[in-house]
Order: sequence, then C-alpha cells, then structure tokens
Amino acid sequence: MSVYKKSRKDGSRAWFYDFSHNGVRYRGVAGSTKTQALIVQDKIRAKVLNGEYDLKDKYNNQRFEDFAQKYSRRNSHLRSYKRIKIFLNNLTAFFSGNVLSNITANEIEEYKSKRLVDGVTKTTVNRELECLRRMYNLAVKWGDAKTNPVNNVDFFKEPPGRTRYLTLEDAKSLLDNCNVFLKPVVFTALNTGMRLSEILTLRWNQVHIRSVIDPYIELSETKSNKKRSIPLNDDMVELLNQLYPNDSEYVFLNVTGMPFKSVKISFHTALKKSEILDFRFHDLRHTFASHFIMNGGDLLTLKEILGHSSLKMVARYTHLAQKHKLRQINNLVGKFKNATYLPPERKMSEKI
Repeated sequence: MSVYKKSRKDGSRAWFYDFSHNGVRYRGVAGSTKTQALIVQDKIRAKVLNGEYDLKDKYNNQRFEDFAQKYSRRNSHLRSYKRIKIFLNNLTAFFSGNVLSNITANEIEEYKSKRLVDGVTKTTVNRELECLRRMYNLAVKWGDAKTNPVNNVDFFKEPPGRTRYLTLEDAKSLLDNCNVFLKPVVFTALNTGMRLSEILTLRWNQVHIRSVIDPYIELSETKSNKKRSIPLNDDMVELLNQLYPNDSEYVFLNVTGMPFKSVKISFHTALKKSEILDFRFHDLRHTFASHFIMNGGDLLTLKEILGHSSLKMVARYTHLAQKHKLRQINNLVGKFKNATYLPPERKMSEKI
C-alpha cells in the first residue's frame, strides 16, 4: 500500500494511491497533497474491505477543478453565467486538487467556515452551496460522482428578503420626476413587476396586445430560464400603444433612439428629485408585488407573474395579504348591527 506523486497527461502533478487486495489493483488520483492522498487511500481501502466498493468507482477520479470547467462550459449559455463563474472560482480555490467523488460533507462544512472568515455573508455562502449542490447533482447524472455530499450539509438561516416598496404617493412623485425616456420604463416596472433587464431587452415581438382577448408580454430569457407570461392591464396597453411604432425591434429607447444600456444615472436623479432614500430599481418589483397583494391579488398568481419557483419566494408579502383580509372583513362593520343576534332566552342586559 502506498501513495506517490507523478505528472498527469495535462502536465500538472498530483498524488495517487495504489494498492492491491485479493489480486485486484486499486489506484487513482487522490489529491494535491500527500495528506489528502493518505486520507483518500484509507477511505477506498475501507470500502474495499467492507465490500462496499463499486469497481466503477476507480474510474471516478476526476479532479474538482476539471469537473468545474466542464460544468462551466455546459452552463455558459445561462443569463446567470457571470455569477456562476464567480461561485466556481471561489469553490475551486478551496477544493482544487481534491477528487470530486471523495469530497465529504465535513470538508464542505470547513468551506463554509472559511468563507465566513473571508468576510462574506451567510447569504452568499448559501448561494455558493446551491451552486455546489447543482454541480454534484449533474455529476451524479453524468457519471462523475455517485452521491451528492451537499445533501448532508446544513445551509445557513437567512434573514427575510428586502421588501422596500413605495406608497402610491411616492410612486406618483417618482414618475413625475422621471425624464420622458425613463418614465415608461419605471411605469412598466410598477405595473408588471418585471426585472430591469427584462424591460430594457423587451422586443415588440414579445408584446401581444392585438388579436388577443387578454393582452400579455411573453418573456423567454428570464432569470429562471423558464418562459412566463405577464398580463397587461389597461394602463400598460395604453402605454404600449403610444410607444408603437418606434422604428426599432426594442420597445424602450433612450434619448439617442437606441436600446437602453443602463438607467442608473437617470433613475438616481429621479429618486433625488423625489426625495426617496434607500431605494433601488429592483424595489419597484417589490412595489408592484406589495400593491398587487394589498389590492386583493393572491400569492399563487403573484408567484406566476414574478416567475418564482415556489410560494416561499413570495411569502414575504403574506403579512400584506392578512392586512387586506382584515380590511375586507371590516367592510361588514355595521351591516348587521340591527339584527337580533342573542338567543331568545337571553336578556339584553346580560353580560357575556
């Protein structure tokens, strides 16, 4: 039984384990250090002695960084690819040199601790763990790993999502202070809950307001990579009719007649004129959702409009739904006040 270091075909150097049992030879990549190699060898040997070693395992010796590159290539078409690359860089910096199929839940717990020491938030660590879990799910599917160790790791509890939203008065003030090109963009966010990227890249072939009973916008390039339809109210239909045609395939154009690349400066100016503090463009999405619920909308419909994968994502608006229900119930106050509601045998002077 031994471990040794040698060069691989790609020119890199790594530690290997190599031992035999009952005439069968077991060998493979074990890590970037001798200590890692000895640990991996002990794990493999224990599985062999206990009869738990699948002979196919000896082919699952792909290093973490190699699989990360494969995962990166196969996800390069996603809108979230830039963020995925950041996650992969952080994960690879820690797990590089390890064999993908040998990484344990305990080692992932060590990664969690290190990232907190690095100064990142628990929310960020959770997003990185989600990326790692997705990697392992695909590794199992593609035959590069047998199990997903992330399933045995507890994620951090996160604070509730930000729900900053504008009152109707503040929303009106913001619209009044938007320039003529920004105003339709902000108006659309308030009436549809669409993300800024979805609005700025909206094309006319995605807008369906003619020859349909219920006007809608069809979104195909979304954050979740799933198509969704955004219903349009009469105000949005009126706005889109005013904007069409504009000699462009894009719906919203800037002062030069070209599609927007950014609205950061003009939006900040409008906020400043409106004296609205601590507010981001994405909060317009929360504003739409909040007023949708407060005006009788239900959480399931809101989930579908916003494109969330579960009701958990819209749970932050539950308290607004409860307030709406209370207002509706209070509409009955006084309606039945003159009705007899005590049993005949009870006297009105009796106290309950």
